Order: sequence, then structure tokens, then C-alpha cells
Amino acid sequence: MEQLQTQGIGLPRLGLGTFRMQGDACRAAVESALALGYRHIDTAEMYGNEEAVGAAIAASRIARKDLHITTKVWNENLAPDAIRRAFDASLKKLRLDQIDLYLVHWPAPNMNLPAMFEALMKLKQ
Repeated sequence: MEQLQTQGIGLPRLGLGTFRMQGDACRAAVESALALGYRHIDTAEMYGNEEAVGAAIAASRIARKDLHITTKVWNENLAPDAIRRAFDASLKKLRLDQIDLYLVHWPAPNMNLPAMFEALMKLKQ
């Protein structure tokens, strides 16, 4: 699949979003998408489907280096220690050792931007 290159990151131009997908239906949709050639899967902590996405990824047996996985932290977890816990929980649910793109899903009016970005940079390392 054709890759989009931006700021040193390559990702497939086409990805599967999993918003509102749950359980076995989510797993089946992700498994089908991967079988069809999708290599970018987008999920989020708030979707409540990272475990189903992780099960589909594991079942696909596609090499990790060939996948691009995006997930997002919800706005109630933007404090530095909460970001770390949310990130670790997402890794576990997705059955991964790394996340390719980790986004702030929804900004919060009271978020501490400097502390949040510092925590995200630590996660990147």
C-alpha cells in the first residue's frame, strides 16, 4: 500500500477506523481489513475496543513491522502519570510492544500543555 511520508514518519494512506465497533464484530472487521491489505488501524482508549483490535492483530500473524497502529489517550488521562498508565494499558490491550502514533483524543480546557507534551516525549523515547 502506498505510504504517506511526513516529518520522518511513514504510514499507509488508507486506514481502518474502529469508532463504534465493539467485541467480536470489531475483531472480525479488523481481521477482514488486514486480510484485504489494510495495514493502518486506528483505535482509541475511549472506543473501548483495543482488546478486540489487539486480538485481530494477533490473529492476523502479519509482521509487526508491516503495521501502523494509532491509538489515542482520552482527555481525563492527560496528567503525566495518567498518560503513562493509559499508554501502558493500551499497549497491553493491543498486545503490542509499541504504538506507532499516540494522539491526544480530545483536548481538555484545563490541561497542562507543557507537562502533557513532556510526558508524551518520554513515551516516545
